Amino acid sequence: MQTRIIRFYIFILFFLISASSAFSEDTISEINITGLSRTKPQAIMELLEKFKGLPAENFDTSQVVNELQQTGLFSQTDVSADGSALNITVAEKLSLLPIPFAYASSDSFGAGMMLMDNNAFGIMDQAGIGGLIANDKWRAMVSYSHSQKGDAPFGWHIGASSGTGKTKLRNEKRDSIITFDNTMVNASTGINRKLLPWLKASLETGFNMCYVDDSEPSSAMAVPVSVSLSARNAIWDGTFLDETFLTAKVTYNFSFWGNDFYELSVRGLWEKHLVQRLRLIADAGALYAPDVPAVFARNQNAMFISLLNSNYRISSAAGAGAGLEWGITNASFGTPSIYAQYQICQADGVLSDDILAHGPVLGFKFYLKKIAFPAIDIFAAYNVQTGLLRTSAGAGFSM
Repeated sequence: MQTRIIRFYIFILFFLISASSAFSEDTISEINITGLSRTKPQAIMELLEKFKGLPAENFDTSQVVNELQQTGLFSQTDVSADGSALNITVAEKLSLLPIPFAYASSDSFGAGMMLMDNNAFGIMDQAGIGGLIANDKWRAMVSYSHSQKGDAPFGWHIGASSGTGKTKLRNEKRDSIITFDNTMVNASTGINRKLLPWLKASLETGFNMCYVDDSEPSSAMAVPVSVSLSARNAIWDGTFLDETFLTAKVTYNFSFWGNDFYELSVRGLWEKHLVQRLRLIADAGALYAPDVPAVFARNQNAMFISLLNSNYRISSAAGAGAGLEWGITNASFGTPSIYAQYQICQADGVLSDDILAHGPVLGFKFYLKKIAFPAIDIFAAYNVQTGLLRTSAGAGFSM
């Protein structure tokens, strides 16, 4: 009798083990990666850890490809699933580069050098140091950004810049309003956290000072505290890195010289591949800072607008543009492209009247596959409202 009971329990145990094996589902438990040169394997593993434990059957390898492409560090990524293992082969881009740059536009010209590292210490951090000399100013800058990876609670960044120059404020017709000599000192630091794979929240503070040699406008010093929320997704289509993002930011400036002021801003971009080497590009932005001092007022770069001169400082503005970009060819060394947009912008100048600007923007870009940004960017923007043509040409690094 006792022997039968033992046999019965052994049978039940065997049945449960067999049933568990029959109904269990293999999951991703191993990740193998080859082709790394500067990047430390641990940094990649922290990034890809979230894929472990997912069902191995019919695993969608494109989500791993997209995750790696969004780092901007790899020119080629191949991923295959072999049972419970992911086998990844990558080819790294050059990430540590001294980048000379030069630009000339209807408003100014200048040149400089940036030492950029998009993979600092091999852990996919970003670092940069450099300087700029222009026709009316000079500036030196340094920055470091540590991205959030794996189980880290947040990412962080620090940065600083300083320089002197002659600031010229102009109206929409490029008539001079005021010119003054000034010294700028800026520092910032902040933390950010991914709320979702595509959603990030940031908290930032710092120190801004503008010392004006002349009496008008007056000098200003402020401590900004800002909160922002950003959503971003990027997909490599074989020619372009199609990007979609939306970011909103609220900043309150505690002033030591002058009155406190606040700033609200939002920016969005949508790039969509249509057919081979042709994509739709649409962007929009808005800025509202009604009490901003003239020395801290920003220009059209706060949005995505090219119609206004860079010396037109705004207290509030909203603009949008839409058009097409065509990659002329997709060569092994890079992609030259041409693009055309129509833009419209409503802006209120900090020391000038408001304006409704609109008109076409035509341009040429050249993307090097070994770096993460356009090596050449040339465009012409015609403001129908004022009849003014603005041109710009830059090579190396966009300031």
